[in-house]
Amino acid sequence: MSKPQGKANDLDKSIEIALGNLLRVGVIAAGAVVIIGAIFFLARHGTEIPSYHIFKADPFNFSDFRDLLNGVIALRSVSIMELGVLLLIATPIIRVLFSVFAFIYEKDYMYVAFTLIVLFVLIYSFLPR
Repeated sequence: MSKPQGKANDLDKSIEIALGNLLRVGVIAAGAVVIIGAIFFLARHGTEIPSYHIFKADPFNFSDFRDLLNGVIALRSVSIMELGVLLLIATPIIRVLFSVFAFIYEKDYMYVAFTLIVLFVLIYSFLPR
């Protein structure tokens, strides 16, 4: 006889709902941060008329996360928008990390191994070369 699947199905469904909510909140938060940065950008530069005859390189060059945070604290619009993009990039990574813990909780160790491999590939892809 097979064991009842009621509790397992409930757990799977609650994990799916949590993962969906995680992705939804991450994307909405990232979008909100980018919109806030765009509002700041337009408030400061919305009345400027661009000159396409002279090229000016972007003066902001963020080399690390500390520079980005300093720019956000200083309310630099470009920094705020970049933080929103980083939140958008981090959302699926956090989802994969959450999945690892969900599979550990379910004692599904084969999927833990697969998900850890995916997580390490994601992290490796962001390391400087």
